[in-house]
Amino acid sequence: MTGSAATPGRSPGDASPLDDGAVGLRFKGLPPDAADLTLAEIGAERRNLFAGGFTFPALVLREAALRHNAALMARYTDERGLSLAPHLKTTSSPDIARYALDEGAWGVTVATPFQARVFMAAGCTRVLLANQLVDRAFAREAAAWLAADDEREFYCYVDSAEGAALLADAFTGAAPRRPLPVLVELGHEGGRGGCRTGDAVRAVAEAVRSHPELALAGVSGYEGSVSHSRGADGLDAVRAYLRRLDAAARTVAPLAHPALPELVVSAGGSLYFDLVAEVLTGGPADGKQRRVVARPGAYLTHDEGLYHDLSPLDGDAGSADPALRLLPAIEVWAPVLTRPEPGLVILGAGRRDLNFDEGMPTAAAARDHRGGAPRPLTGCEVTALNDQHAYLRVPASLDLSPGDLVRLGISHPCTAHDRWLTALIATGDDTVSAVARCYF
Repeated sequence: MTGSAATPGRSPGDASPLDDGAVGLRFKGLPPDAADLTLAEIGAERRNLFAGGFTFPALVLREAALRHNAALMARYTDERGLSLAPHLKTTSSPDIARYALDEGAWGVTVATPFQARVFMAAGCTRVLLANQLVDRAFAREAAAWLAADDEREFYCYVDSAEGAALLADAFTGAAPRRPLPVLVELGHEGGRGGCRTGDAVRAVAEAVRSHPELALAGVSGYEGSVSHSRGADGLDAVRAYLRRLDAAARTVAPLAHPALPELVVSAGGSLYFDLVAEVLTGGPADGKQRRVVARPGAYLTHDEGLYHDLSPLDGDAGSADPALRLLPAIEVWAPVLTRPEPGLVILGAGRRDLNFDEGMPTAAAARDHRGGAPRPLTGCEVTALNDQHAYLRVPASLDLSPGDLVRLGISHPCTAHDRWLTALIATGDDTVSAVARCYF
């Protein structure tokens, strides 16, 4: 994940300690004859996806779509005054994050100390832990990471005086060289973490100020739990929440740590980053320049379901120009195991390979086991999943037999990637150009 000095969000000279050595038999989908190779060596061989010994089911990411999506989101956010820190819990992969960082992403977002460690080790220099940090050991680790390089930035959340005290207590007897930057989180009724009122925001900000071990850096929130609709009522509810976040930023700005040059205001998952730009950008906040950081995570791989329907860069909200729409990069190829009935095909992929929380996978294409180009499938539906099997209802006349491969599109990549520790990155001619390691 190291790169040129011009690439923001990572240290160009850092060596990554994440090399896993020979793959052995630890990762499904990889060629058995490559057990003595590293992931990088398998990618360097540029094997064909269907003729190179890969086993199925296999998770495949299309390289052209990854590059397209990374570039499109970079342009979109830049044109609207947003900084981009993609939420990498979706893929938990430094290799996939590289596509966003190479397009100038400001930093990366993670959800847990484990994920933070992975991306710190991979050379990222700006890490936003979009969660309350209650792990004292990791707080000291993050502070030491900051102290080792003045170019590094780290942020985490607090939403209570108790949480601020817990973080400060992590440094009892050993004050950090640089105070740990924290963002006050704004929540909403029925949501996850976050202050529920403006008065609570002020109280938490003042509590942070009372601890010299901490640096009040701004505010953050998540609007994606307010609504899952792009109907008028859903959009109005999200705007109302973002206006509350704007007010919280103005409350916190005069209390922010004087050594920090800007006020960080962060929101924007994968469904409403357009509204984040609409409501939160536009000028300084009480004397400190405001940096609005959006955190969409699903856009890199995108999908053919939830985000295809609801993303501001796809579905009804997307542009009529295909070049300005996100593309689905993620697919799973599964083998046909048997056809016990004329209208039923059993595929060799199930709940351990495919997610179903936002809709079943869709059967989009098939490839004959004897070779040849994929052909589109119509009238087919995945109706159920077992641990290792998918039930595919098909027209009785469909030409599909054991050994054939079926391309499955998925909905909600956040819960698809965590079933895989590697992803095959393939070009348009089905050459596997890299194998991405995912850390779950």
